[in-house]
Amino acid sequence: MKKHAITTIALMLILMLSLGTTAKKTANEEMVIVAYVTSWTNEIPDPTTMTHINYAFGHVNDTFNGVRIDNPNRLRTIVALKQQKPSLKVLLSVGGWGSGRFSEMAATKENRNAFAADCKCIVDDFELDGIDIDWEYPTQSSAGISSSPQDTENFTLLMAALRKALGKKKLVTAATVCNGKYIDFPSCIQYMDLINVMAYDMGNAPKHHAALFPSPIAGYCTSSQAVEAHLKSGVPREKLVMGVPFYGKGRRDDEGMRQFYRTGQLPKGYEDKWDDVGKVPYRVNDKGELIWGYENVRSLAAKCQYILDQNLRGGMYWDYASDNSQGDERNTLYLSLIKHRKATIPPRRVLVLAEQGGLHEPFTATALKWLEAQQEKFNMELTILPSAKTLKKGDIATYHLVLQLNHPPYAWSDEAMQDMQDFIDRGRGGYVGFHHASLLGNFDGDQLWPWFSDFLGKIKYKNYIAEKSDGTVQVEDRQHPVMKDVPGTFIIQDDEWYTYDTNPRPNVHVLAHVDEASYSVKTDVKMGDHPVIWTNPQKRSRNVYFQFGHSQSLFQNAAFLKLFENALHWTLKDDVQQ
Repeated sequence: MKKHAITTIALMLILMLSLGTTAKKTANEEMVIVAYVTSWTNEIPDPTTMTHINYAFGHVNDTFNGVRIDNPNRLRTIVALKQQKPSLKVLLSVGGWGSGRFSEMAATKENRNAFAADCKCIVDDFELDGIDIDWEYPTQSSAGISSSPQDTENFTLLMAALRKALGKKKLVTAATVCNGKYIDFPSCIQYMDLINVMAYDMGNAPKHHAALFPSPIAGYCTSSQAVEAHLKSGVPREKLVMGVPFYGKGRRDDEGMRQFYRTGQLPKGYEDKWDDVGKVPYRVNDKGELIWGYENVRSLAAKCQYILDQNLRGGMYWDYASDNSQGDERNTLYLSLIKHRKATIPPRRVLVLAEQGGLHEPFTATALKWLEAQQEKFNMELTILPSAKTLKKGDIATYHLVLQLNHPPYAWSDEAMQDMQDFIDRGRGGYVGFHHASLLGNFDGDQLWPWFSDFLGKIKYKNYIAEKSDGTVQVEDRQHPVMKDVPGTFIIQDDEWYTYDTNPRPNVHVLAHVDEASYSVKTDVKMGDHPVIWTNPQKRSRNVYFQFGHSQSLFQNAAFLKLFENALHWTLKDDVQQ
């Protein structure tokens, strides 16, 4: 009995020690997100979405014994972000494609030590957390730089010199090619904290440059193969960071791609596809050929799950400025790797400008309740504002969709008006408008918004049916996504039916009109040809306007609910693989 008790106690001690070791390891090796931030861009990173910033770039100087920094004032601005997030680590990345003189610098002990000493001075002067070496690549001259057969051995000596100069508390990291070649990891990994694997630029059209797994469209290497190559080369998982691109790569000279850059619309026959083997999106031309490989939140979430499944140290990306204004890609990494520790697609942020009070209050209140009930279905995050006056410069660009819920097109701040124009004209996100959004004119001391008038078809509000009337709507374009599964005709009850000084039809694409002969009240307020649902295809933004939206009874109307759902799906781009 005594022997069993001693054995039990011993097993408990072993278990406690094991748990303690695991807890200590977890605390000391937290997941990292390394963001490359460039010297030639102006974006100020959001430090809450990353753990490390590698500032690109510094370069080996002309005398091979020190460092030259691109735009040092910007580097100081980036370092200042640590005031917002004290745990943020900022490193200077020395090198980059086409950045040479590494071979000459690393070739002699004198130059290596002088370079390392200068790195130490820069770390101290700029209050950095370390140095990242982006030597592309030792013993290889494809980047148009000098090289030597001794580069691999000298790389190890350089890492040793940097570690000695910077000390144990500062970081020494490196960016490495996907195949794990050119560096003798077993000899140098002891000096290094993180290995950032550049798992991108691994092919070009008609192959994808950053597929996660091998597939028929994958390039010469994939993200998973890059990780496997580094593990086999001697990089431990706790130091291995898998890189992902925030950019696409392919045939920029393709005429269809040029049209897409100009208009935001793909030509007929071009489409975006999803490779369910490689776990990446891609674009094909009218011949079915891959012309563009890129990333989206779905592919990045899959890569994050791979990082977690493989127990890697974290993720790295090139580069911060290539993300969209909503921060979808960086937020995917943050939510997946740091916050939830599982693949997570960030919610689409919807700005709801909701008119409150007055005759439209019942419709608006019911619409808000309906939208709130749809948040999980559409993966939406709602911001509800009663006025656009409170919007600050840059706010609108952070949303995926602007929804004017009977909110009028006047009484906006100057900043909000300019941002709205930029949002729609540059296709930064989608737009859905209801009813009061076309109340264009001079009201309550506010002047007509000319851009918005043009956006909605060069119209100006003229009159409305004050008695309110039922009307039969007739669909004109049944192929448009907003009209999917909507009856060819349907009745809208108890609405006001605006008229305008001119018909918007010549300037927009009309999806449906109201049959004025079907009005349930006798009225002289008519247009003859009376569009009530339309979109402006001249704008890069996906947009749709519904003239009706007065009565709360619309939310008992199956056709209206289908239209609303379709509009959300389309403007939030649910028809594109997310």
